[in-house]
Amino acid sequence: MMRSIVLLLLFFCANETIALTMGDAINTAGRQRMLSQRITQSFILTGIQPENQRYQKQLRKCVSEFQSNLDALASMPEGASLTQDLLTVRQLWADFKPVALGPVSKVAAADLYKQSSPLLTAAHAYVGKLEKLANTSSAELINVSGRQRMLSQRIAKNYLAYYWQLDNNSLKHLYSDLAEYELMLSYLKESDLNTEDIMRKIMKTEGHLRYAAKGFDGDMTLKGDRLIFVITGTTDIMLRNMDEITRMYATLLDTQNQIVSR
Repeated sequence: MMRSIVLLLLFFCANETIALTMGDAINTAGRQRMLSQRITQSFILTGIQPENQRYQKQLRKCVSEFQSNLDALASMPEGASLTQDLLTVRQLWADFKPVALGPVSKVAAADLYKQSSPLLTAAHAYVGKLEKLANTSSAELINVSGRQRMLSQRIAKNYLAYYWQLDNNSLKHLYSDLAEYELMLSYLKESDLNTEDIMRKIMKTEGHLRYAAKGFDGDMTLKGDRLIFVITGTTDIMLRNMDEITRMYATLLDTQNQIVSR
């Protein structure tokens, strides 16, 4: 009898969905934008360097996270009014996921590259709706800083698409993303809500952006696999910095909500 009770408790604990705060929800939904680009980047890298197991593991991990994030967002009561918006993301994901987990080839990479844009657009629209639902200044900061995570990975994705000759416009998109990333970083830097920790992270990210731009402008003497390693490594550091900043903004929002609810 006791064994049965223990097994039942373990079952319910394992299947219990942790409720998302509004700050967590905007952060999580924002990560979906980034993951759509990182999955595509990882797929292309797997094709360029098939001997590197790290990119295959990275790909599977990102696909798994995207799916679990979808499930978590669907269970959030506050987002019930946005069910249709999330359904749009799910439908696009249903087409995207099999390609991402399928055989890697140049043709498949070009297909995934193409599909990554509408998936990103739908995910971004959902984040925007969540921001409006939250209706606070810190919600906008979570959205903007979260989008920076995505841009870091789309920059890398577009460089890899250019390198592997998947799309003729990839280089133009890359420089457009670099300009947007720099502009929005300046916007975040001006926020009155920034703490010392947030400002320190923003300044570090500015330095990494300048370093990555050198590679795209040809100022580095590196080429081929070595340049790919440096650029993807630097954009990953930019991603981690912005992820931490986004979490800090999410904490600010949740703190504001707690004060209001008292």
